[in-house]
Amino acid sequence: MTRILVVEDESGVAFGLRNDLTLEGYAVEVASDGETASSRAAEAEFDLILLDVGLPRRDGLAVARDIRRRGLKTPIILLTARALESDKILGLELGADDYVTKPFSPMELCARIKAVLRRSEGRADLANQRELDEARRIQRGLMPSEIPQLDGFRIAGASRPARSVGGDYFDVLKFDDRTLAVCIADVCGKGMPAALMMANLQASVKTCASKRIRPRMLCAEVNRIMCQNMAAGGFISFFYAVIDSGSKGLTYCNAGHNPPILARRGNTIRRLDCGGGVLGVFPDWPFEEQAISLASGDRILLYTDGITESRNPTGEEFGESRLIDLILGDEPIDAAALADGALHASTEFCNGVFDDDLTVVAISVD
Repeated sequence: MTRILVVEDESGVAFGLRNDLTLEGYAVEVASDGETASSRAAEAEFDLILLDVGLPRRDGLAVARDIRRRGLKTPIILLTARALESDKILGLELGADDYVTKPFSPMELCARIKAVLRRSEGRADLANQRELDEARRIQRGLMPSEIPQLDGFRIAGASRPARSVGGDYFDVLKFDDRTLAVCIADVCGKGMPAALMMANLQASVKTCASKRIRPRMLCAEVNRIMCQNMAAGGFISFFYAVIDSGSKGLTYCNAGHNPPILARRGNTIRRLDCGGGVLGVFPDWPFEEQAISLASGDRILLYTDGITESRNPTGEEFGESRLIDLILGDEPIDAAALADGALHASTEFCNGVFDDDLTVVAISVD
C-alpha cells in the first residue's frame, strides 16, 4: 500500500486530508510540526510527503532541505497559503516535486499526487532509495529492539543515522540475571560501506561476547577479526563494558572511542578512557581494562562523536561540555531521560541537520 506522510499543523485540514487520502486507498500518517516531520522522514519509509510550508518548530522549506540533504528521494508536494512565484521557485529548487496553493480542491490534490507517484515509478534513484530503505530496516533490526535490564540499574539507548543507513552501533547483551555487557561503536565513514562494516562488527561481538571473556580479551579478539575484514584506511572506535549487579561493579575496555562520562553523586565527573587503540588497524594491538565500583545515583553516558561534533548554523560544535551540563542537571535523571535528552539536545542544537550518525547509551544506578 502506498504510504503518505501528511505534515500539516491545522488540525481540521490534517483531518480532512487523512480522510480524503484514506478513501483513495493510501496509508496516511500525520505530523503536525517540522521537527517531527524531519525525524519521521528519516526513520520511516514513505512513498510521498505532503508538506505544509507554514509549520511550527521548523518550516516546511527547511524540512524539504533536510530531506534532500540526507539523500532521501521521497517525492514531496508542498502546500502553502502563499501564491508568490518566488516561494514556488524556492520550494522547487529545494527539491519539491510539485506545489499546491491553499485552498485547494481535494480532487485536484489527488490528481497531483497520482501524477507525482506515476512519474516516480521506475525511476532508478527511487529504486535505489527503496533498496536503501530496506537496508535501513535490516540495520535497525541489528540494534536491540528491547534493552535488557538488571536489578538496580536502568539502561537505555537510541540511534539516529545521518543517512538511510550508517556506521554507528550499540548493543546490550544479557548473560544471566546479574550480568550483562554494554557496547557502543563508530565505524569510520558513512552510508552503505559503513553500514556493512557495522553489520560485520555486530556479528563479531555477538559471536565473541560471553560472561567468561573479559573486556580486554573481547576487544583483542574482535580487533583481530576486523583487521581481516577492514578496507584499507578504515577503523572502528569501540567501547565494551560488563556490569555485575551483585557487586555493582563495571569492568570496561575503551578501544579508541570517545570516553564515556561517569557522573557520581556530588557532581564529580570521570571519563572512562582506559583501553587501547581503535579496531581494525593492528591485529596484535594490546588492550587494557579497568574495574570500577558504582553507587546509587551514578550515571554513565556513552555516545558517538556525531553528538559532540554536531554544529549549529554558525558552525559551533555541540561539544562535550553540553553533555556534561545535561548529565549534571539540577534534577536526578534516569537512563531513559538521559539518552532521550542527549539525542534531543544535539538534534535541536544543529536544527536537525547533522552530518554524522548520532548514538547514545545511558546507564543509571538506582
